[in-house]
Amino acid sequence: MLGRRNAGETKSDYTNKASCFLDYYVRLVERKRLVPVLARPFSFTYCLLLIVLALPAPAGINKKLVVKPDTPEGNFLELINLETDFDKRLALIDQFTLMFPGSDSIGWAYSQIQDASLKDGQLDRAIHAGDKLLELDPDDLEAARVNVQAARRKDDQSLIKKYSDLSGRIAQRVASAPVSIDDPEEAAAQKKRLELAANLLARQEYEIYDRAFNAADPQRKIGALDELLKLNPHTRYLNEALLIYYLAYRQLNDVAKAVAAGERLLQRDSGHEDILLFVADYYFRRKQESRKVLDYCDKIVAVLDGRRKPARLTDAEWNYQKALYSGTAHYMAGAVHANENQFESADRSLRLALPLLKGNNTLAPAVLASLGWANYQLGRYSEAVRFYRQCLPFGGVYREQATRNLAAIKAEHSVEE
Repeated sequence: MLGRRNAGETKSDYTNKASCFLDYYVRLVERKRLVPVLARPFSFTYCLLLIVLALPAPAGINKKLVVKPDTPEGNFLELINLETDFDKRLALIDQFTLMFPGSDSIGWAYSQIQDASLKDGQLDRAIHAGDKLLELDPDDLEAARVNVQAARRKDDQSLIKKYSDLSGRIAQRVASAPVSIDDPEEAAAQKKRLELAANLLARQEYEIYDRAFNAADPQRKIGALDELLKLNPHTRYLNEALLIYYLAYRQLNDVAKAVAAGERLLQRDSGHEDILLFVADYYFRRKQESRKVLDYCDKIVAVLDGRRKPARLTDAEWNYQKALYSGTAHYMAGAVHANENQFESADRSLRLALPLLKGNNTLAPAVLASLGWANYQLGRYSEAVRFYRQCLPFGGVYREQATRNLAAIKAEHSVEE
């Protein structure tokens, strides 16, 4: 028998040996040593051959044997079927690909070589056979999947990426392809292909997401997430991915991209008070998108009003956090209204903020100063004086501004400080 290619044996040597084997095979046929089997087309052996070889191989496409009786190709397939030794049978199949490259059974042959070579640890041979299958059918998902396995066993990162990316693209094409097959056998094969594609995509998505989740470097997180969304823009992990994007960009101090990721997540799930506050503050400080600021502030208050205390926080911690977030939201909303000369709305929002931010030396004086200005514009001069007086103990710019405004109100409207 031909056997497998020996170590050190060149392709030319192997081909010459194959040619000698072909001569041997032809002489067998000429001497009619195979006739007793082939001359009885309805013999048990022949029927069994047709049944076994007609079954589709477990691959991404239907790789069936097409047996043509009384032809050199058909006779060779019969010879393969009669061989019981694993290595010799594989060598015969290998020889079949050289002798009959245009055969209707060539896909079956390469799939047998790929699977057997993987099991036997001949990884380069398995990958080569897989490449041949992909030449025959660029959508052969099973061939690409087996090549990924071989590449992983070789621990070849470039090959792993190559065939993983290829598998993902094929799976996407297969999963999105229309299904309208009348033949029951083809329909069943297509169903298996769709299941394989769906399972592969799901597995790849999880692996990439898991890599992003566990990466310590924010750049690696972002790179993995980019890969995930390229594979499937509508992945089941989209919400989680957007949250990781947001946190990674925050870690990198890339505020604009953090805002973009945060807003995209908020469109899908507005229950993240941290992100709502961050995005609202971003636009508030830049005096941009006032409608967005007001909308986000309303959502912050609504989310916190409906939120139960997290188990990780004590009552005191939760009450402080809730007051800080809600108070900040009311303050920003009041300041936006004041900037738009909507002083009644500003006064309402700022009065809600004031008790929540009591004791906050950063935000409390800002709320008081804004209340002083809003009430002055509303003609409530006594109220304006009251709020400006409360700014004085904080010192700094708030004290200076309050002092000037109190003097102006006294001079204009005879209101005592």
